[in-house]
Amino acid sequence: MPAISYTLAMKHFFAILLVAGLMLACASGGSAEDATLGMLDEKVSKLTAQAEDLQFRYQQLQKTIEKIQTDLVELRRAAVTGGGVSAAELKAVEDRIAAVDAARQKDRQAIIEQLARELSGGGSGKPAAVVTGDGKEHVVQKGETLSSISKAYGVSVGDLRKANSLTGNDIKIGQKLVIPK
Repeated sequence: MPAISYTLAMKHFFAILLVAGLMLACASGGSAEDATLGMLDEKVSKLTAQAEDLQFRYQQLQKTIEKIQTDLVELRRAAVTGGGVSAAELKAVEDRIAAVDAARQKDRQAIIEQLARELSGGGSGKPAAVVTGDGKEHVVQKGETLSSISKAYGVSVGDLRKANSLTGNDIKIGQKLVIPK
């Protein structure tokens, strides 16, 4: 994946963290809410540190890949000038580069998905959805709507209503919703 796309993804991620932080700063209430806000603030700080670590590791991997690619160019030159490098050896190096790059992208995607799950979980430390025998179960959080939940899981509002026998759009905080497959 080009560094430009990764940089753009990280900017979006940090923007989400900034919005979450602003939401924490704007919220007010009793001591229970203050404790919750403190936990949320701690969670945002932790996620920010994880994102920064991810960015550092990505940059290190990018440097490693660039070095391997430089080595490959040198091997190709040696093969052309009769330096004793076979086509099979070149292919093996190219395959290694592809494998390292694929693993890097897979790891990056897994980390981003984990961070997104933690952010969407409302900072409670628990996942927003629990896998059950019938699919997923979602516990409604403050500020969520049927529309936002349907978008988060990639299902239609109608399917969400049908799966939960809802006649309208009214849902309550703490309500458990079945997310259809």
